[in-house]
Amino acid sequence: MTETNVNKPVSDRPPFGRKDDERLERKDPDRNILDRERINDGLKKWGLVIVFVLIVITFSILEPNTFPTARNAVNIINNAAPLIFLSLAATMALIVGEFDLSFPNVADLVTVIIGVLVTTYGMNSGLGIVGAVLIGMLVAMVFGAINGFFVAKAFIPSFVATLAVGSIAGGLELASQGGIGMGMKQISQIVLPPALQELGRTTFPGTPFKLSSVLAFAVAILLWLGLRGSTPGRRSYALGGNPMAAYLAGVPVVWLRLGVFTLIALLAATAGTVNLVERGYFNGASPPLLLQSYTAAFLGAAVLTKKKRFDVLGTLFSVFVLLVLTNGLSLMNQPRWIANVISGIVLVTAVVLNRPKHRKV
Repeated sequence: MTETNVNKPVSDRPPFGRKDDERLERKDPDRNILDRERINDGLKKWGLVIVFVLIVITFSILEPNTFPTARNAVNIINNAAPLIFLSLAATMALIVGEFDLSFPNVADLVTVIIGVLVTTYGMNSGLGIVGAVLIGMLVAMVFGAINGFFVAKAFIPSFVATLAVGSIAGGLELASQGGIGMGMKQISQIVLPPALQELGRTTFPGTPFKLSSVLAFAVAILLWLGLRGSTPGRRSYALGGNPMAAYLAGVPVVWLRLGVFTLIALLAATAGTVNLVERGYFNGASPPLLLQSYTAAFLGAAVLTKKKRFDVLGTLFSVFVLLVLTNGLSLMNQPRWIANVISGIVLVTAVVLNRPKHRKV
């Protein structure tokens, strides 16, 4: 054996006798590619925050006397409660992998039921008002349970089931309006009792914020904590991710769906009640918030979470992005259709950002 062969390093890994180990031949990663991926991930995660800041700066420049004021900020927050509750309802449906198209109609039905009871049937003070609200909540829970039954037990697609149930709720809303003043008054003439009007104007002690807005924030935080830290919350995400795997893992799929759809209806009923007491009257012409609710839910999932999953806090932030945008356009006296067009564009963008990356067919 020559001296040259003796000095050659011999690898202890197959194939034996190689001069260098493959581990020594690996190239360093391309830092440029890593930097680009890091930037793209950062833009996807924080893009909505950047857009929100740009919206605020733009309207502050265009409307310096009205938009960037504390009064306007308080006004935006005080008007946010109905959209927050409905957006939370949409988020809960999406978390379990379903759609619910009925909750705006359920909210309107609860609004009319409470309005009829407190204005026509003597439930206009104290326990009477509490009873009217409880009746409205009970009606909403019935509709939510019906949705859950159709989806969980009858295996009807949620899109179809909730569309049908929402149509029923809308019809019952029109029927309920016939009970106003025993059918002798027009619904536009009905004003709520002073106790409810005062409740709608009440602010949280020591702040300029309405009780309804504080309640909306509290419910959002409780939902977020429940989804992150409780067994039903984790099971809800599991159900939305893979229903069959969740079923095989022992998740009570039927009861979970029933519970979630009932919770959605309760959130909708709360939105309808808040909308009623804040206006001080009711007329069956509630703002169309279904599109904005799902826009907030998809937008929060698309750009504020790493795992691209629906998240309550992401939805909450997205609600204020939409509200600030609408408020700025309103202060500029722009027509309402512009806000609807922008909401549609934002929804499509959010869905595109939330789509599967490697889908081919």
